[in-house]
Amino acid sequence: MLAIVAVWWVASVVLFQGSGAIPTPPSVVAEFLDPQRWSSTVANATSTVTSAAQGYLWGNLAAIALAVLVLLVPRLEELANQIAIVSYCIPLVAIGPVIVVVAGRDAPSGASVVLAAMSVFFTTVVGCLVGLRAAPRASVDLVRAYGGTAWTTLRKVRVISALPSLFAALRIAAPAAFLGAILAEYLGSGGDSTLGRALIAAQTQSDAPLLWYLALVSGLISGVGYLLVGIVARIVTPWTSA
Repeated sequence: MLAIVAVWWVASVVLFQGSGAIPTPPSVVAEFLDPQRWSSTVANATSTVTSAAQGYLWGNLAAIALAVLVLLVPRLEELANQIAIVSYCIPLVAIGPVIVVVAGRDAPSGASVVLAAMSVFFTTVVGCLVGLRAAPRASVDLVRAYGGTAWTTLRKVRVISALPSLFAALRIAAPAAFLGAILAEYLGSGGDSTLGRALIAAQTQSDAPLLWYLALVSGLISGVGYLLVGIVARIVTPWTSA
């Protein structure tokens, strides 16, 4: 971290002193110490985090439901894989404006929720499927030998085995959902009080310290989301903490 800050400082003073495209670290820290700036940032971040959380919830629920359906009905695996790959390959920057227009004024944050959900769908589908298929073969055979159905095997064996892989995917999905929400706001979703609109305003004004400040705040929020899911994973799956 010290090396990164040192390189950043040298670049801002030596290479970009005339243009001011890269601000000095003290100028960015000054933004963090401004109480008025913090109040506006909290208001903007609250709206963005709310949209990201909704998309995170719905996207992950859809991904887990699809993974479970594939496990119970193996014939749907090819179709499910195609759906997951298509959702991953569609450029969010290209489809974002379409979703913003479709959502319209009736649902100002609708596009933010949708892009956040799309950002997490593929990762969680893959993680959940890998985890469900990692169940010990001996345990699965034991349940079947005692007359257990596929649903019983899923509840008694596969869900427990899938938790580590699932939580690994959920941790990666947390920053991805936040990124999807900010991207949608940058394309016109979410109203005026969002981090995406704040980025647009700072870019329009060529306010480099403010832009870097907002970028660092966004990174911190994403890191907190990743950390929180990791803490939940340690509590729910203590046998994997080692």
